[in-house]
Amino acid sequence: MATKRYTALVLPPDDRLADVCSPRCRKMLLEQFDAKWNTTGSDYDRDALSGMIHDAEVVLTSWGSPNIDESLLDRATKLKFVGHAAGTVKRLVPGSIFDRGIRVFSAAPRIAQSVAEYCLAVLLASMRRLTEFDSSVRRGDWKNTTGVGVELSGKSVGIVSASSTARGFIELLRPFKVQLLIYDPFLSEEEARRLGATKASLEQVMGCPVISVHAPTLPETEGMITKEHLRMIPDGAFLINSSRASVIDEAALITELKTGRFRAALDVYTKEPLPASSPLLSLENVLLTPHIAGHAVEGHQGLMEAVVSDILAAIEGRPTRYEVKKDVWQRIA
Repeated sequence: MATKRYTALVLPPDDRLADVCSPRCRKMLLEQFDAKWNTTGSDYDRDALSGMIHDAEVVLTSWGSPNIDESLLDRATKLKFVGHAAGTVKRLVPGSIFDRGIRVFSAAPRIAQSVAEYCLAVLLASMRRLTEFDSSVRRGDWKNTTGVGVELSGKSVGIVSASSTARGFIELLRPFKVQLLIYDPFLSEEEARRLGATKASLEQVMGCPVISVHAPTLPETEGMITKEHLRMIPDGAFLINSSRASVIDEAALITELKTGRFRAALDVYTKEPLPASSPLLSLENVLLTPHIAGHAVEGHQGLMEAVVSDILAAIEGRPTRYEVKKDVWQRIA
């Protein structure tokens, strides 16, 4: 337990805090920090944050929190830790924050568990054609034999990017005894082996009967999966994209899906909400969800607890799990 009570500025207002901070997290903040709560009923704007950040040693943020730019960091002379109880922290603080000796924590890997479970759910639903059979029963066609589901067990699964969401998905796949191929330029052969996978080219991954995309949005990943790659997808295959729409050439994906050769589960799109004019809405071989892969009650409520626990670990000199180090800053979205 930390001996010094650090001053923690908790930026989310009460309604959002209830979504991202479990009762156990609140108890932790009350007992181990001098917590300053946002009781205004709305998100702080930049000016409001500027007036209070000078005393903060810890700043806890979430969706809706203002960006902590260079000028705010200049005022935050006591700041030692920033913990982001949401997705990516990269747009919240500048990369120069590390040069100031401030340690940064992101709960994005906690969301990975929710996304991993989503991926498994939509994959199994697609492979067993559950939405189609549900529709058949509802229209009175009790045993529609136009399509038969297939099993996941023993299949080859191609993973695009060994991100935290991909690693969570890999863990859930283990009971199915699949063969894993991973495309990730930053992944070593040794790390791939530790994951129980084989490091592969993007072309090899796109040739698998199951493909799951987990790549972040970076200049190098923009349009990374081209129409040529999409044509490599085998007939009868299953494609999941729960990461970023920009990674795939969406127009080319729609063209390939129109052939009916393979099935897809998509949670992200180049335009959101998905326009009523999108051809995806008329394709029966696509399972569509509204960018909710990371939305789960437990996942959201665990976000602030994840970074608060990790900040306490850092204070006490213990290993951290959710800390974002300078050397990986450029590789996160």
